[in-house]
Parts: sequence; structure tokens; C-alpha cells
Amino acid sequence: MTQATMAETHEETPNHSRPSQRNPGAWLRWLAASTSLAGLVAFNVWWYLHDTREVPRVETAARLLGQGEYRAAEQLLRERLRARPRDAVALVTLARTLAGQGDLLACAQTLIKVPEWSSQYSEAMFRAGQSFFQVDHAREAETAWLKLVHHDPLHPTPPEYFLDASQELLKLYAIEDDWEDAFPVIWSAYDRTTGGEQTGWLMSRLRPELERVAHVEAIPHLMRYLEADPSDANARRALGRAYAATGRRAEADAQFRECLKRSPEDARAWRDYLTMLSEQGELDRFLEVLGHPPRSADEMAETWFFRATAAEKQQDWAKARHDLEKAIELHPYTPKYYYRLASVEDRLGERAKATEHRARTKRMNDARSEIAGAYATFLELERAGGGKPAERSAAAKRLAQICETMGWGRAAQAWSRIAVGG
Repeated sequence: MTQATMAETHEETPNHSRPSQRNPGAWLRWLAASTSLAGLVAFNVWWYLHDTREVPRVETAARLLGQGEYRAAEQLLRERLRARPRDAVALVTLARTLAGQGDLLACAQTLIKVPEWSSQYSEAMFRAGQSFFQVDHAREAETAWLKLVHHDPLHPTPPEYFLDASQELLKLYAIEDDWEDAFPVIWSAYDRTTGGEQTGWLMSRLRPELERVAHVEAIPHLMRYLEADPSDANARRALGRAYAATGRRAEADAQFRECLKRSPEDARAWRDYLTMLSEQGELDRFLEVLGHPPRSADEMAETWFFRATAAEKQQDWAKARHDLEKAIELHPYTPKYYYRLASVEDRLGERAKATEHRARTKRMNDARSEIAGAYATFLELERAGGGKPAERSAAAKRLAQICETMGWGRAAQAWSRIAVGG
């Protein structure tokens, strides 16, 4: 190679490598870091401006509200909440403006957003429940009130809101004939009261055994609940039961079918539908529905009672006995389980057991028939100022015995405490 050629070659070859030849990964990492840093700076600048920019004051909106300028107050409050969405005072004030404009549903939906740590939380939840209930959104009203009833040591509910929410829930449950959910509320209130108030809640435990809202009166309420909120499963199930109780079978069937269509795992709807079909003697449909149980069905005593009913239809007495014994194991204080078991035991030639179970059925039925008289006696004494201590003690003792026979253990203990002067 000549010296000229070597010089040309040397000039064409740079004395350093290009970035792509040197380390392309490092160049890309530098670019990414620079972009990220720029983005972070931009975000912090935006956040600073967002957090420090002037927002409407609640006091200004409240003044407009007091003057009846609802729309103007609402506009200011919504602007403030866009910047501070968990401002409890602004949320409550906005709810007031919405209520002032007659939009109770929007009022309730606003109150439900008040954060749990706010001092206004308890009142907000109670008022939200009231507003929901006034526009027939029963399910959402129940949700709001339950937030006050469920005890949270970190956020205790003031007694006045706790007791008012409990009372409102019992009114709702009475309309829906839903005592499965009512009894826990009653006992929660019992635990948080003393003296005469506590006795009143104890008496509330017995009241559903004596008087209930007539189905024909409940139906219009339940229809409004469903019209307002078609997803309210409890109202739909209650409406199905009310229709069945008033002889409107086709309408009841339609409601139960819709319940299971919307939620095939709704064990309560499945149970109530089977109860209706069994009482109406629709065996084919009964067996069809029984064959498609929800996953939680085995946990319910009534499921085993239904299975025993199917076994009896097939004259499989051994299986019927097994299923009834399982039902009794899950719920040992249901008279009809023992009555049916006694009939099956007769079929199996087990006369002694059948006699024993019929006697137990009679004891529970007799106790239930005595509730009204025993309750009336104690109530009369309470209204008369308690009467003589011995009379009050005897009346409470009788109620304790009835509750013990019925299997209401906690109620029996509570009445026993009153009987001994507790």
C-alpha cells in the first residue's frame, strides 16, 4: 500500500467511535432519564399550581344557600370539590343545596361520599339513609344506616345516630318481613343501651312473633322500592313472598324467577321460592329448582328439609330421616322438623323416637302460643311503672322459660337477668 493510500485511509477513519458504535444502551438510558426528570418537574409544578390555586370558599356558597341561590351555591361547591373532592364540609353543604332544589337522590348520593374520618360522618350517613328512603331507594338507605349500626371502635357512632339508625332499619325490615337481618340490629342496640331502653330493645325481639306488617299493606311499598331500584334483591324477594301469601301465585313466581335470573347464588331467594312451590304442591317445579342449589345451600337447615321432602315423595324413608336430622343439627329449634321426623320414624317402625319428637314439637308449639299472654303481662306491668318487684320478676321469668324452650338462648338469658333484678 502506498503512503498516499494509507493517508486517505487514515483520514476516512475517525479517531473516535460514534455513539451508536460506542454504547447505544447508555444513550437511550440518558434520554429516558432526562425525559422522566422533565416529566417529574412538570408534574410537581402542575400539582403545586393545582394545590395552591384559589378555590371557592364554602362560606361564600353557604351565604348564597341562605339567600336561596341554590344554583349559584351548587356551582361554587362543585368547583371547590373538583379541587378537593373529600372536603366534608363542602360535600354536606352541596347536599343541602341539592335537597333545597328537591333532588333528594342526588343529596343522598353526595352525603354518602363524606369521608369516615370527618366529624360530620355520622349525621351524613343518617341523613343519606333518610333521603334515600324518601325516594324509595331502600337498599341504599339500608347500606347507609348499617354503616352507623356496625360498631367500629376507631370511629364510634354517637348514641343518638346509632339508635335512630337502628329504629329506621327495623321499620324497613318490618316492611320487607326480613327478621334475619333485623335481629342482629336489635341485639346490637341492646348491647349499647341500659335500663329501660335496654328492656325496650329486648321486648322488640319478641314483637315480630306477635305482630307483623300485613302483606297486603307491604306490597305497595315493595313495588315502589323495585320501581326506584330494580337491583334491590331484598325488596324483590319480599315482594315474591307477599304475593305468595296473598294468593297471587303467578306474580310471586315471576318475582322469584327474576331473583334467581339476576343472582343464581341468592340462597334466600332460592329457599323462599322452594317454600312457595312446596306449599302450593307444585312438585315438578319444586324438584327442578331443588336440583339447582346455590353453592351455600348446604349451610341452610331449610335446604335439608326440602331434600327430606323430596325423599318422602320417593318413599326413601332412610334418606328423609338423614336429611331431617341434618336440618335439626343446623337449626335444632324448628318444630316442623321434629314433626316431620316423627312421621318418618313411624314409617321406619321407630315408635319411641317418633313419640319423643312429637312431644318436643308440642312443647315448642305450646311455648309459642304462650308468648302473647306472657308479653302482654310484662308490658302491662312496665306501663304501670313496673308493678311489684315480685310480679315483674315472675313475668320476666315466664318469658325466659318460653325463650329457652324456643331456643332463643340470648333472649332467655336477658329475661333471666331481669327476673333476678338485673
